[in-house]
Amino acid sequence: MLAWFLPLFQNGTNKTSRIAAAILAAICLSYGYAAAAPDHSVAAYKKAADYYHRLMGAKKNVSRRELERSLEMFKAVYKKYPRAAKTPEAIFMSGQLHGDLYYRYQRKIDKENALTIYRILVRSFPDHPLADDALFNSAELRLKDGNKLEALSDFRGLIRWFPKSDRAPAAKAMIDKLQNEIRETKHAAAKTMPKKEAPEEAPAEPDFKRVRYWANDSYARVVLDVSKRIHYKIERDETKNLIMVDLLDAPGAVSAEQSIVPPSGLVQSIDISSPNHEISRVAIALKVKGSYSTMELSNPERIVIDINADKEPAAAGAPPAQDTASATHGGNQPGTVKPAEVEKPAIVADGLSARKIGVELNAPVINPVPPTATAADTAGLAEAGLIPDAPTVSHNAPRQSKDIQNASFTPDGNSKKRTIVIDPGHGGKDPGAIGRGGLREKDVALDIALRLEKMLNANCNCRVLLTRSTDVFIPLEERTAFANTNEADLFISIHANSNKKRNVSGVETYFLSPARSKDEGYVAAQENMMNMESDNEDTNDLAFILYDMQSTDKINESSRMAAMVQQALVKGLKPRHRSHDHGVKQAMFYVLHGARMPSVLVETSFISNANEEKLLRNPSYRQEIAEGIADGVSGYRRETQMAFLTP
Repeated sequence: MLAWFLPLFQNGTNKTSRIAAAILAAICLSYGYAAAAPDHSVAAYKKAADYYHRLMGAKKNVSRRELERSLEMFKAVYKKYPRAAKTPEAIFMSGQLHGDLYYRYQRKIDKENALTIYRILVRSFPDHPLADDALFNSAELRLKDGNKLEALSDFRGLIRWFPKSDRAPAAKAMIDKLQNEIRETKHAAAKTMPKKEAPEEAPAEPDFKRVRYWANDSYARVVLDVSKRIHYKIERDETKNLIMVDLLDAPGAVSAEQSIVPPSGLVQSIDISSPNHEISRVAIALKVKGSYSTMELSNPERIVIDINADKEPAAAGAPPAQDTASATHGGNQPGTVKPAEVEKPAIVADGLSARKIGVELNAPVINPVPPTATAADTAGLAEAGLIPDAPTVSHNAPRQSKDIQNASFTPDGNSKKRTIVIDPGHGGKDPGAIGRGGLREKDVALDIALRLEKMLNANCNCRVLLTRSTDVFIPLEERTAFANTNEADLFISIHANSNKKRNVSGVETYFLSPARSKDEGYVAAQENMMNMESDNEDTNDLAFILYDMQSTDKINESSRMAAMVQQALVKGLKPRHRSHDHGVKQAMFYVLHGARMPSVLVETSFISNANEEKLLRNPSYRQEIAEGIADGVSGYRRETQMAFLTP
């Protein structure tokens, strides 16, 4: 194998030699792993590595197209085998190739993709021998653009997390070099600028801003709000039921250790500390053993940690947990519970100023559906011309009874009422897609959701909850947390579609799984509020491909439910409107990530199409869509024999 890379070692620059050495290490590891744990990923990885060897060993200039082909072969390994023996090596090689493309062609997107891939490798496989190489390569990429502070952070992380790494000596030398250069730059700037002309520096926003969480006895979602994308390492100590998250170079304004003790639920405590000036640590103590998965969200930046109990904790003697749909937590002390009438929906932990990390305990940002509509409920709809017609949606009738909303649901047989959560997409400051005629996706989604809610309440022996019943903004991670903590049995997110091609029309229904096409990736990017760059759809999926698919059965059930909903929608719309059937599709939607129940996202029609925008303005068309979704839910019940709808 050494002969493969001999030309690189003999003729390359120091930079090329380092790349070759890292690649050689990856391929050597590949063959070692193949002997120890053979699986289908080994052959796929070997095929990709062989092609890369032939490509880089050829005595000619390698084209971008050839490098991209090599990149696709490594991506195919981790996409098809997200938790196999060769997954870490395939991820590393993808990062390496993105970096190589950046060095050759100087396209910013290549660098960003490489940095993302390296960060995910460190996060997802912190104990893998290539994790330290990923940090080192990340630092070198940052130095290429003169980002000394960010590079210094990566080198420090390597020393802290991998002190015995073969890269540690070089990282230490770079730390000393960069610290001296940064000091000299600051000193020179201070000498050349008179004090009276020196601008006053505004206090910097802490990189680690706050902790939010939602929980019941078997599930918790913990969100760490940060001001930038960072490297982090997460580990589980099963003996102590502890999940530890170390954030690299993301200091919060924490003057002393902070401890949050939730009033109820799976989480025993959340302790925030700074073991040194380079690491902020969040220790999540659980009442029982649990597993976790993570994802990163942007705009704004945050890290989401989903925790599932391995078994239900004993409930004897414990006070009943309050439903986040009907309880608000507040007060001066962490964990204090106030009644639902409290005017402020979120709290900040005692003693935390604006410079300190805020903590929201079971923050009920998603308010319960009011028993009757108010002017605020329909203001957005009126502005958009979407006031629901009285015969189909009566806002004077109770949409949800108090008895149902506050009922105690036991797990025994049919004594538990099934719960359906309807999620109208977007809202508030996020309008979603906007048609040429000014119609907003958020208004269409809310109107259809209200109609669907009314139909389900009238025809099912179940509890129906909405993530929002008015024109308010709900972060994507809170919508799934709401469904999980309310132990929903089904989750339905409603949207209106959009496409760059204005003639595209029709309906499609999605479930959570990696996108298979650029079109699917484009739709997910829109709903995820992501930058829709054509060059990085695959990288957008990477963070999700690696998440723990412990709910494979739920994914399969979601696929079945999506098929039922899609079939019913098309059946209802096609006779009159000739609606095009785009079928069931899959993509990585933030709002479906971590759902513990069958969940789908329905793209009802294309608001970007002039004809369908006109149809979406028509109350009868929106009613037909709601009826189609309801029929799909009923069909899913019949197929799976779920006993939550009345015959």
